Amino acid sequence: MNADLYARFYDPSAEFRKEARAFCYDLAISLIEAAKQQEPANWYVHERTIEAILLLLFCWNFAARATKALTKTKIRNLIKECESDLRFLEKHTIMDLNKDCYPKIKKVFGSFKRMCGQTGASKALSLLNPTLFIMWDTEIRNYLRKNYIDGIGNGERSEHYLRFLLGMRVIIEKYDLCNKIQDPTSIAKKIDEYHYVELVM
Repeated sequence: MNADLYARFYDPSAEFRKEARAFCYDLAISLIEAAKQQEPANWYVHERTIEAILLLLFCWNFAARATKALTKTKIRNLIKECESDLRFLEKHTIMDLNKDCYPKIKKVFGSFKRMCGQTGASKALSLLNPTLFIMWDTEIRNYLRKNYIDGIGNGERSEHYLRFLLGMRVIIEKYDLCNKIQDPTSIAKKIDEYHYVELVM
C-alpha cells in the first residue's frame, strides 16, 4: 500500500459501484429525501428516516452486535435525543467546522456510538448529514492512525471521531481533494468510498 494514499486520490464512484451493496446507501438517502419532502419540519423522526438508518446498518454493519439489537423505536428515541444538536450541525460541512461544532459533534457521536457502535454511528450520522460526517470502520481507523491521523485509537471515544474529522479536513486541504471530484459538496462521501475501494476492496 502506497503510504501517500491521498496524493493519488481520484473520484472512486465507478470502482465503488462494483461493490454489491453500493446501492444501499443511495436507497437510504432516497428514503431520507422522501421524508424531507413529506414532512420538512419533522424529517428527522419521520418513518422513512428511521428506515433509512436501519437499512444502511443492516446492509453494511450487520456483523456488529450493536446493529442486531437495533429497532425502529430505539433509533427514533436516539434521534429525538440528539435532534437539536443535529439541527445546529446542519449548517456545517467537513470544510467549515468551527469550535462551536466540536462539543456537539462529540455529543451526538457519543450518543450514537452507545447504541450503534463506533462504526455504525458514523454510518448513521453520515446519512443525516452527508456533507459533514465521514464514515469509518476498523480497517480504515487502523490505517489512518498509523499513517495520517494521531490520537484516533479505534474510535472508542467521541474525541477520537472529532480528531478524525479534523484530520480529514487537513488532508482534504493539503491534497486539494475537492478539486479532484465533480461535486465538491460530496467530498465527505467520496472520501468514504475512496477509503473503501483502496483499503478494503
